[in-house]
Amino acid sequence: MESVICKQEKALKGKILTTIVLVFSFLFLFNETEPFLPRIILFFVTLIIFGFSISFKISKDFRNKKVYSCFGIPFFAVDLNLEFPDYISVFSASFKLNNEWSTVSALGTSEKHDRIVIRFFRNNKHHTVYKTKRYDDAVKIANKLGKMLNVEIHDAIKE
Repeated sequence: MESVICKQEKALKGKILTTIVLVFSFLFLFNETEPFLPRIILFFVTLIIFGFSISFKISKDFRNKKVYSCFGIPFFAVDLNLEFPDYISVFSASFKLNNEWSTVSALGTSEKHDRIVIRFFRNNKHHTVYKTKRYDDAVKIANKLGKMLNVEIHDAIKE
């Protein structure tokens, strides 16, 4: 195994917003009162945004990349500066998001999301490489990373 891909989840607000805009742009395609070219451009731009994702590619030689993809097809990658971990930890974490902006504040001032997290720990520094709702996915990826990098895995959920 030469590398492990850690696909980052999209935020719920992003999923909802891109879905709404994609549906709107699809319906707008059938509006015959507007010129066709702007309608088709709007649809393809929103389709690209809808399919956009970010992944961390952790490689055995530790030349890591942050990969930008559209519907799973990579189109751009930049270096991801991570320190080689002393150990990898899998644990449960809560993330709080602020809803103080726009009309979303009507839903409440904050949101709380519980996730299973994989972090690389080096001394007293850490870097989150993966967040998910599913424990099995997190353990599977952590085991792949641990085996590839020959690093100990600490599962704080089982303990």
